[in-house]
Amino acid sequence: MVKSGCYEVVIFYTFIFNIKDGCTSPKKHSPAHELFYGSFHIKNIKFCYKTYYKMNRGCFSLRTMSLFILFVTSFSVSVVSAKSAFSALETFLKTPELSCANVGILVQNIDNHKVVISYQPDKVLIPGSNFKLITTAAALTILGPTFRFETPLEYDGTIDSQGILHGNIYIVGKGDPTIGSEFFPSDHFIQNWINAVQKLHIRSIDGKVIADVSAFDSEVIPPDWVWEDMGNYYAAGVYGLSLNDNMYRLTFQTDSVGTTPKIINRSPDYHSMIFHNELKASSNPADLSYLHGAPFSYERTITGTIPANRSSFVIKGDLPNPPLALAGYFTDQLKKAGIYVSGDPTDSLPTTSHQRILFYTQYSPELSEIINITNHDSNNLFAEHIFKQLAFTQFSVATRQEATLILKKFWASHQFDTTTLFVEDGSGLSPFDGVSPEFFVHLLIFMRHDNPYGNLFFQSLPIAGENGTLRNFLANSPLTGKVFAKSGSIKRVLCYSGYIHFSNAKEYAFSIMVNNFYGSPTVVKKAIEKLLLSLQ
Repeated sequence: MVKSGCYEVVIFYTFIFNIKDGCTSPKKHSPAHELFYGSFHIKNIKFCYKTYYKMNRGCFSLRTMSLFILFVTSFSVSVVSAKSAFSALETFLKTPELSCANVGILVQNIDNHKVVISYQPDKVLIPGSNFKLITTAAALTILGPTFRFETPLEYDGTIDSQGILHGNIYIVGKGDPTIGSEFFPSDHFIQNWINAVQKLHIRSIDGKVIADVSAFDSEVIPPDWVWEDMGNYYAAGVYGLSLNDNMYRLTFQTDSVGTTPKIINRSPDYHSMIFHNELKASSNPADLSYLHGAPFSYERTITGTIPANRSSFVIKGDLPNPPLALAGYFTDQLKKAGIYVSGDPTDSLPTTSHQRILFYTQYSPELSEIINITNHDSNNLFAEHIFKQLAFTQFSVATRQEATLILKKFWASHQFDTTTLFVEDGSGLSPFDGVSPEFFVHLLIFMRHDNPYGNLFFQSLPIAGENGTLRNFLANSPLTGKVFAKSGSIKRVLCYSGYIHFSNAKEYAFSIMVNNFYGSPTVVKKAIEKLLLSLQ
């Protein structure tokens, strides 16, 4: 039996140098015998290495001249012996649900950078919500932890001696996702806005409340989000102005299995909406319902199942037009406060512009607080708004393309290989995002050692077995409370990237990414847990 500790292990290395083709591999070898691999450069020559317990003398097929070098070396393996690491990796890869899966793994000691386990670490895979690590780490550094979103209130026209505003009030959208958010319930924003209007001695508005979202482009949903997601609360769009997490709740009453549940309430009720209810009551206790609908459309189709025989069951959908909802809500509240508004709320700007006067600015909580929720609760809405906010650092209008440019430029400036970074959104909901485990581990080590906001980033991560999206991950295990990580899951995707703390003060950064597994995600999750537990 090999005990944990620090050992000198003799390993056979196979190096292949290919002048044109980059790295190649032996034709015949078992991936299970491959423990580590990677590459290094000497001047302009790139060497790729793979590590085996047994030297494989398989033939090589190279289109151009190659150099084959064998030599023996020794190195130190920390905490986990090479044999136990190899055994744990081999067991994980033999999980039946992974037989056709794409897998990438890298576990690395943060202090000495020694590799503990590596399997296809440079393979680009779909990350799911692991992508939030890339967005939030960059935003903390670029914008700073004390950054606050701003929402100015402005008016045009004149205020006469009777307190009548002959003009409009504008809510200027600059991307704050926290207005009316249930994650910041102490923010009584609407009363503050009414107080600001009253301080101007305005008693009546001969005009409208206008939602101005001109600082954002019209693409509120990334074009490659899937139809199954659009219309649901977790796929709410980025409109420039938000309200109540851009979400509403539908309450149903259900009868026996197979019957159609009845809608008994919608809250908040900002818009008139049409629901095509194809939902069914089921014996399954889980919420398997989906709402389908496009942005700015007030029709939704509801499919799937919810539990039978419930007097009340709630599902959540996305607001079709949050800026207009916010303008309408402000108008209603002004009227309730005794301030008459003659015009209907709108999200269209006047054809002729007039000079505006700023009279109030709404500030969000600090970015570090928003990022805590983004990573802890895997909040897509917050992640997408943080992502688009990056565009404002160099551009006057926020677009997804410009935010992507800023994000990739940031990571490239810190010597990250952005050829393994494919950006389609800021949250990871897109199935076309792509990242390698190597990129994630590099990021995690960078944030731990080389970034002044590393501790804030670390504190935003859920804790295994205790809270957030890791509440049920590694629960009641020796690693409960010792793994700080981000999970990522969409259809046939399960990923975990983060840190492992050990009682002897040693710390690992890890990224385990699995795409296109079959069967139950629960089984794959347990296999990942077992692999991490083997690292103790």
